[in-house]
Amino acid sequence: PKNLKFSTRKSIRRQTLNNMFKKIIYNIVLIVALVIFQISFINSLPAGLDNLNLILVVLIFILSLVNLDYALTWTIGLGWLLSIFLFVPFGMHLISLFLTIIFSNLLLANFFTNRSLYSFLALTGLATIIYEFFLNSFNYLFDLFNKENLLIINWSFWSDKILQLILNLLAVVILFYFINFFSKKFSPTFLLKYVK
Repeated sequence: PKNLKFSTRKSIRRQTLNNMFKKIIYNIVLIVALVIFQISFINSLPAGLDNLNLILVVLIFILSLVNLDYALTWTIGLGWLLSIFLFVPFGMHLISLFLTIIFSNLLLANFFTNRSLYSFLALTGLATIIYEFFLNSFNYLFDLFNKENLLIINWSFWSDKILQLILNLLAVVILFYFINFFSKKFSPTFLLKYVK
């Protein structure tokens, strides 16, 4: 009957919309939680541990295991929140993260296609360098334009960046084996591409 078919289609549409709404809420909650964890907990850690950029590490995993569109969605959400909560020119983190993910996707598509731990380490290392390059370049240009105290590059600056690179790579190793332990979709050496 026509009424039954119409009712079934309407029910399917309603269920699809409900699932879509749940996914949106789920992602928003995760994005907000990650930003809060980075700013409130990680950035307060002692002994240089506050240099860990967990947000960037998570984005690289999302890019590698899901797809570019999903990673960019998270990038926009994370970058927007960082721009609100951190005392930096609005949009600086958003633009830096966005460009970093775009360049990382090019590297992923052309050089790191096997999803091995070594590929994750190399990609995250390069992404960290790219992100810091964009972020500090924008910060320098902003200070130059506003005639403020320019960014001083000294040993403390470089030691923090080196420490951030090391911490990010350690986080990659932990996350890689954590995911490998809890999911059958991965193997210790090669990761199968996870399609959302």
